[in-house]
Amino acid sequence: MAQRIIYWFRNDLRLRDNEALFAAVASASEILPVYVFDPRQFDKTKLGFRRTGAMRAQFLIDAVVDLRNRLREKGGDLLIRVGDPEKIIAQMAEDFHAQYVYTSKEIAPAETRIESSLSKNLKLVNIDMKLFWMDTLMHASDLPFSIAKLPANFSAFHDRIKEHLAVKHPLAEPQQFTLPNNYELGEVPTMKELGIAQDEVTNNADADNRGAGETLAQDLLSQYLDDFVKAGRRYDSPDPLTDTRLSDWLSLGCISARYIYYRVKKEQSDGSQDEPMIENLLSRDYFHWTLLRYGPRLFKPSGVKHNFLQRWENDNDVYETWTNGQTADNYINQLVKKLKTTGFLTSSERTECANYLVNQLGINWTWGAMFFESHLMDYEVSVNWGRWNNIAGVGEN
Repeated sequence: MAQRIIYWFRNDLRLRDNEALFAAVASASEILPVYVFDPRQFDKTKLGFRRTGAMRAQFLIDAVVDLRNRLREKGGDLLIRVGDPEKIIAQMAEDFHAQYVYTSKEIAPAETRIESSLSKNLKLVNIDMKLFWMDTLMHASDLPFSIAKLPANFSAFHDRIKEHLAVKHPLAEPQQFTLPNNYELGEVPTMKELGIAQDEVTNNADADNRGAGETLAQDLLSQYLDDFVKAGRRYDSPDPLTDTRLSDWLSLGCISARYIYYRVKKEQSDGSQDEPMIENLLSRDYFHWTLLRYGPRLFKPSGVKHNFLQRWENDNDVYETWTNGQTADNYINQLVKKLKTTGFLTSSERTECANYLVNQLGINWTWGAMFFESHLMDYEVSVNWGRWNNIAGVGEN
């Protein structure tokens, strides 16, 4: 058993069904949990708005606070830092004479570059890093095909996977954490310390202020189960994962896809397989596998199809009529304003907004994807960019 492991929280801000954290606790006498707020995440894009907008930033802060509180209930705590994770985690591992750094595996280009840089920095001081894939229902190695042979669309994927879906049972949360004797906790940063000005923070009565964190995520899932699954009622849209806003918490890993799956399956009556929440989780998985399969192609105007024949307008003035809610379509204007003030649109509303930008205005779809990235509370790289690929006709529908 190792003496000490640094556990770096990323998009896995939970204790229940956190395989990497579970493994760390089982493998070391002392665990040093840490979360690093990366200022680059809040930088402005070439289009003038932040990669992570103010509402998303506050949502993240709230989730980290909830995680710290849950760790304290179990004798632990959460060290919080602001800066470049690849530098801070490596220095912390060296300072505390850790044998390993454990963390979750990400697949988006920016996150994998950080992983690679951290691994190189750790090798300089002879410390190993262990990465755990835990963001989908199944591990890539458990799929009935290689990622290189990923089915061409979700329907084909669903047909292939449904007979082979072997989801491992979610893990219990660790019951006790032991920290080293001396450490500096660090303060939760303010919005200003993340570079976000006060005038960017929306104080709108229509905004959803339920907060964030694992505690609320589990409450929301229980409410869905009580109101629909246990009651045998169909949700009023085909996308309850998004429209209940459970996807908000899933995006930060405050709850796992595997945990949602098992809770839903447990409450289903008569062995029914007709549950939209599970199909939503499989669709989310497919977007993750698509990103893993195609990588940077997902973010280019030609999309994963390499459709170079389709041309897009890069017209800032027309684009800003959409982002400012000043188009000729009042309904679209209302939806954009709703997004900017609440951080939320239903699944169908997102499609309406995106279709208008792409098919009515002919604007570069990647600009729309970046706008959604800034504002959507449930932003996930693969899901957001995969959906925009499909709407623009350059994705694997």
